[in-house]
Amino acid sequence: MKKIILFLNIFFISCSYTPTAQLADSIFNDKIYVNVELSPLDPQNSVFIADALKQITINRLGKKLALKDEANDIINVRINNLSFSPLVYDQHGYVVRYKAKLSLDFYVVFMDGTSANFTTGGSYNFDISPNSIISDNAKTMAIKYASSEAFDEFISVIAIRRQGGVTKY
Repeated sequence: MKKIILFLNIFFISCSYTPTAQLADSIFNDKIYVNVELSPLDPQNSVFIADALKQITINRLGKKLALKDEANDIINVRINNLSFSPLVYDQHGYVVRYKAKLSLDFYVVFMDGTSANFTTGGSYNFDISPNSIISDNAKTMAIKYASSEAFDEFISVIAIRRQGGVTKY
């Protein structure tokens, strides 16, 4: 076991591995304004997505949310699509597993005036009881996890582009 840990440490150090969150820390400043455009077609789920993205910004990036006029960086998010698709049926033909798929457009304005557009997606599979509808709790959790996955992809893309020296997106 010690040999495996030693190998992994040497591997990551020699490859100049840097965690994505650390790269993101150098990209964003301390105060971030997160604006999620609420969808008039699905306002309830839009609020769930907005709450999830704001919480993720605080927890994963360790940044403070700020008002728009006080923020260093601005992240605007638009919901492209949110869907719930059946994945698995039981022997009686009832859906017992769904997939939540979420697609988000991110438009970021950095403190230095540069901006970037990204489209990312996330998904989450979840079970329900046979012959029932998707509960609000199951929907909320699925949206939270799909939002988290989409946000992680967004951070990864920014970090990779910035690491590669791309300042114009």
